[in-house]
Amino acid sequence: MASFERFDDMCDLRLKPKILRNLLSEYVPNEKQPLVNFQSLSKVVSSISTHKLLSEDQKLQAKSKSAVDEWVERLFALVSSDMPDKSWVGIVLIGVTCQECSSDRFFSSYSVWFNSLLSHIKDPESSRIVRVASCTSVSDLLTRLSRFANTKKDAVSHAAKVILPIIKLLEEDSSEALWEGIVRLLSTIVILFPAAFHSSYDKVEEVIASKIFSAKTSSIMLKRFAHFLALLPKANKGDTTSWSLMMQKLLISINVHLNNFFQGLEEENIGKKAIQRLAPPGKDAPLPLGGQNGSLDDAAWNSEQLIVSRVSALMYCSSVMLTSSYKCKLNIPVGSLLSLVERVLAVNGSLPKAMSPFMTGIQQEFVCAELPTLHSSALELLCATIKSIRSQLLPYAAFVVRLVSSYFKKCLLPELRIKLYTITKTLLKSMGLGMAMQLAEEIVSNASVDLDPTRVEGSDVVSTTILKPCSKKRKHSTNSGVEAENAAFEVGVPHSHSSSPISLKIAALEALETLLTTGGALRSNSWRERVDKLLMMTARNACEGRWTNAETYHHVTNKSTADLVEFQVAALRAFLASLVSPSRARPAFLAEGLELFQTGKSQGKMEVAGFCAHALMSLEAVIHPRALPLDGLPSLSDQFPQSDSLKHSTPNLNNGFARYGDDLVKEWSANVDVPSNNNEIQRTVDSTLPLQEAKRLKRGDDLATVVSLSGQDHTDIIGSENVQQADVPMNVLKSPKESLGHVSDKDDMAPEEVNPEVVSGTQEREGLSVKDSLMEEAVDGKKRESLDESDDDSIPSLKADDYLSSDSDIES
Repeated sequence: MASFERFDDMCDLRLKPKILRNLLSEYVPNEKQPLVNFQSLSKVVSSISTHKLLSEDQKLQAKSKSAVDEWVERLFALVSSDMPDKSWVGIVLIGVTCQECSSDRFFSSYSVWFNSLLSHIKDPESSRIVRVASCTSVSDLLTRLSRFANTKKDAVSHAAKVILPIIKLLEEDSSEALWEGIVRLLSTIVILFPAAFHSSYDKVEEVIASKIFSAKTSSIMLKRFAHFLALLPKANKGDTTSWSLMMQKLLISINVHLNNFFQGLEEENIGKKAIQRLAPPGKDAPLPLGGQNGSLDDAAWNSEQLIVSRVSALMYCSSVMLTSSYKCKLNIPVGSLLSLVERVLAVNGSLPKAMSPFMTGIQQEFVCAELPTLHSSALELLCATIKSIRSQLLPYAAFVVRLVSSYFKKCLLPELRIKLYTITKTLLKSMGLGMAMQLAEEIVSNASVDLDPTRVEGSDVVSTTILKPCSKKRKHSTNSGVEAENAAFEVGVPHSHSSSPISLKIAALEALETLLTTGGALRSNSWRERVDKLLMMTARNACEGRWTNAETYHHVTNKSTADLVEFQVAALRAFLASLVSPSRARPAFLAEGLELFQTGKSQGKMEVAGFCAHALMSLEAVIHPRALPLDGLPSLSDQFPQSDSLKHSTPNLNNGFARYGDDLVKEWSANVDVPSNNNEIQRTVDSTLPLQEAKRLKRGDDLATVVSLSGQDHTDIIGSENVQQADVPMNVLKSPKESLGHVSDKDDMAPEEVNPEVVSGTQEREGLSVKDSLMEEAVDGKKRESLDESDDDSIPSLKADDYLSSDSDIES
């Protein structure tokens, strides 16, 4: 009986040659075997990549080399086959081999492989699928070849041999699949070997421009051609002059197209001035994009849709040029770019009175149908311009602010408003506080409209006030619960054309989050209170009742659970930014935020719960500032000279005590019955606090106490206590709002005006034992005299700047 070879495990090196030979015998056909299944190639490629079957390990050099030799011989036989399907299989696997084989084998064989692939590209008898596969495999080969430092000259020579044959194919063949393969190969050569284009640069630019201006090019291929055209200046010396010349050609071509498209919609001198501004001073304007053949025929000019598609492609090309990295410094024509954006956004489809007789209603209809696409491209170009120069936009900042503000007022389409919010975020991130001062009111006013719960698309955000009129109707209804819930949406939410989709609401929330992060510390921020309340209401409406039953909202058209979860996360992130953003007062809605994040952590979807856990950790610095500056705060040693252990037991007061917290501290000092030694202090702690809290005090940990009270009129009580705090009466928390840090006009009221029912209710909820003698002294008239005498020893209230805040993340 024959003995079988045993292997250690799946990583045994002896397995590789056997697996490779099995793949050859089962999935890779030979000259006589037919190709059974094209999908089997995916298993071959996956196995080679997973097990590194072509790596040729040194420990098994003979067996590994023998197996890889068999593999390469089989592939060459397939590449030379007269059958297109077998030739295609061999070419595809040659590309995989270029990526996975050892360095020694690739270095010794790449020239042979390259010539074999190039012959298929040049051969007019080759099928399209073979040519497409050849372009892809040549791209893989050149990418691997670029990693060898000692073959740079030879690599540039090989890359230059490919350019003219594939440009010829681009002109002759009309297959977009082949065009896509050619553009990918050209892009690879531009990035890796730009010197290969030196002798054919003008020819390549002319052919690519002709494809962009062709009426037969689809919108997808237009974008790919435009992307390659943006990379082409790197191949023409790659200096500032090459980049500026291409940008100048693009802007001239765009304005020439707009002159035809905006005819009758704007004054005639606007287009002429735009082109004159692009000409260099004292020089003639450069040739149009693509050289002398870059102009269009009359038939192509008559289609508004084709003009807009070309202009959009050229604007996209300009945006890629602005945001791509270059080795040299660039002279960006900011004024020309902003003027172009302003020209496009100024046309909204309305006819000037002087031009009305020269345009028919059908022409105006076609123009208005294509204007949103044109405006969208102009906004993307504006965003790319801002990203490219960042803070250097300062000389044009006023112009950009005026442009964005004016377009916000007349922009109604959600897609365009989303792009506007993106532009505002980019401006805030690029220019910081100064831009926040200029755009704050504009962002807040527009976001307030877009986040209005009465302006919804379907039922993505439903305010509790909207559903109230439906509650009575639900009581008398005989329908089931689901039908009653659906009826609430139909009755409560108006179906209006001014609906705000979820994507627009998310964009508005992100803009507000960026505004709070950038300009939250402004002293004259009159908008801050409105934003805080708006974000609190939006987060609550987005999440309450929807933590675990988001699936019940699938009846809303074109909405999914993922959309609702994304909106919930965006609302919670903006609300967190409101709570931790720098402010002159303690966060007004901290209690609501803690309750919302705590509920979301335990009941929300996975993404929501994860963010809520992060939010609770971020709020730790606001709830319990561990790095609070203690220098300069007076101690209670003057009041209790017999107890040295109380020197560091001064309570950490927050801004919740506002105006008259100092008087309350004096009230504590005058009335607290301090035990005579540390043992009595410890017994007091053990008797007045729960067991778990008493143990924490014994360890010396700082406490951040959050007591959540269930009830409609109850509010979370937030305070911070120190180690070994004395038995202090809880009547210092005069009202729940003050304990949360709310700062309002009511802060100026005297302690006598505080409702005594609130004080008693607080005492009952906390369960602290308060001595009768202290309660009697609290209302005694003699206490006022002791307060007047101790004015100099009062402890000042801490300001909002004393608390740590965590900045929200800025996006990209």
